[in-house]
Amino acid sequence: MIKVFQNKRTFLISTLVITALIIFSKCISDQNKNNHPHETVSNSIIDTVTFDQFAGSQTCAGCHKTITENYFNSFHFYTSQTASAQTIKGSFVTGKNGFQYDVGKTVKLEKHNDSFYQVYYHNNKEVVSRKFDIVIGSGKNGQTFLSWVGDHIIELPVSYFTQVHQWANSPGYPLSPIIFNRPVTTRCLECHSTYAEAINYNPDVPPAFDSTKMILTVGCERCHGPAAKHVAYQIKHPEDTVAMFIINPGKLSTSLSLDVCGACHAGRLEAKRNPFQFVAGDSLNKYYTISDAARNAGLMDVHGNQLGVLSASKCFQLSKTMTCVTCHDPHKNEAGNIALFSQRCMSCHTNQHKQIEGLSNAVVKNNCIDCHMPLQESTSIAFLLQNKQTVNAKMRTHYIAIYTDETKKFIEQNSSSVKKKS
Repeated sequence: MIKVFQNKRTFLISTLVITALIIFSKCISDQNKNNHPHETVSNSIIDTVTFDQFAGSQTCAGCHKTITENYFNSFHFYTSQTASAQTIKGSFVTGKNGFQYDVGKTVKLEKHNDSFYQVYYHNNKEVVSRKFDIVIGSGKNGQTFLSWVGDHIIELPVSYFTQVHQWANSPGYPLSPIIFNRPVTTRCLECHSTYAEAINYNPDVPPAFDSTKMILTVGCERCHGPAAKHVAYQIKHPEDTVAMFIINPGKLSTSLSLDVCGACHAGRLEAKRNPFQFVAGDSLNKYYTISDAARNAGLMDVHGNQLGVLSASKCFQLSKTMTCVTCHDPHKNEAGNIALFSQRCMSCHTNQHKQIEGLSNAVVKNNCIDCHMPLQESTSIAFLLQNKQTVNAKMRTHYIAIYTDETKKFIEQNSSSVKKKS
């Protein structure tokens, strides 16, 4: 009898211990999920990204009409397109359609039927002709053009520079000899498209691509992850209001949110894996090695390393929650809206800016940007013009600081405009 009771008692204690362990494990599991928000919001971190996992941005428009309509007008969306009369900014009018490299050496921009070509002439004899196939760049700063040569992509020697509305030598392109074989890397396409499938990827040789498995534009899925599985699920379960198999960057932790933008805006990255495998919601350092070179904000270029420059700013360092989307709505074209961005500055800097003599409070509050994030020249985007003058593209620095010279210039310009009005 005693033995039976002891067995029952042992069984009861064992059951209670096992139950407690299960509850404890669930608590730990829930805690881990909270520590890794991407696991709870994405349901779709993928081991290997392939072309057939994408649905296309137009599919997103079926359910997200307003957001996609706004996004389809953004510079991100137009950062790569198929070449056409509508997408190429430069002129093909005779007299305005050439770039002379040297005496007797000219590249002309020509239209034949519905196609466009860059043609190199040496002493008026055609040497080589390549077709405009892909436009890189929305045209805000400029455009560079790519051409298919078999299953490789090459960069063409002549670009378009918006700042002066001229054809120009492509940034970093050699002046002599004039070449038509500069290979396009996977890294170029990773920041200027949604997906491009490399054939037999080898980081040590120029990449080959499958032209049938390429998605131009930086589309919805570049920041939300491949959506084919999400679309299939939501069509099958229209009543389910919890988005499945998709990433919502707005619900990511601060570091993972920064990684989404950092994939293209964190400077020079070296791939650890095949290209286009990083998916928003995962950690960037699993896929890329981030260069430690030029961490000094004064040495980092304003193009391509906005996150690196921002990270050096006092604003960023004093905040525990600041990310790129604190100031930028990625779904809208807000470029040049200085008053809007200044309002976002003031959402954190709530204390009244000190009065600047000669300027009204409204002028100061509506333009934090020109004084604290002025336009600076990019060393990586420099165009050689027809007159052999090199001109650098100007872009907003993301190093938020006090720029004495720029502030003086701002005060002079705006105090004189106030005087004119009065």
